[in-house]
Amino acid sequence: MLKLSQALAICSSMFCLWLPQVNAQTLYLVRHAEKLSGADPTLSACGQARAEALAEYFQAIPLQAVYATPYQRTQQTAAAVAKRQHLTVTSYHPAAPEQLKQQLSSANHTVLIVGHSNTVPALVKLFSEIDVAPLTEQDYAMLYQIDLSGQPTVLLRKQQFRCQPDTAAD
Repeated sequence: MLKLSQALAICSSMFCLWLPQVNAQTLYLVRHAEKLSGADPTLSACGQARAEALAEYFQAIPLQAVYATPYQRTQQTAAAVAKRQHLTVTSYHPAAPEQLKQQLSSANHTVLIVGHSNTVPALVKLFSEIDVAPLTEQDYAMLYQIDLSGQPTVLLRKQQFRCQPDTAAD
């Protein structure tokens, strides 16, 4: 937000040009949706439904970028959101979180990052310097919103999505 002195400096005697300064950077971090088993599993039917519910949630939140690790489960979770926002999914390496931070440090926009139970809490800490509880293998509903516009803050939301019995994984 512009300070009054900054706004007045832009004004001339004939007109005033209002140029809002965009400082806010908001990061959303989420673990991939429910998966099947295997080395690089895809999403289960429940996971696909959760990914669609996540895309619906972000329908009203304009994103400028969507990031996910190169694994099928994260790519599929991110793709549902990216498709609705007319974006492509950018891959990042889960073992190189500092590289992701550096990549996003110069960007002043709203981003979704899809990770894993063992990487999302560490990414929250990396970006905000705020510790959050670890995720278990059963935690799929947590959505972290990090506001970096001033002193970093983390808002934790629990997604309202619940698998229907016919979409739950075996």
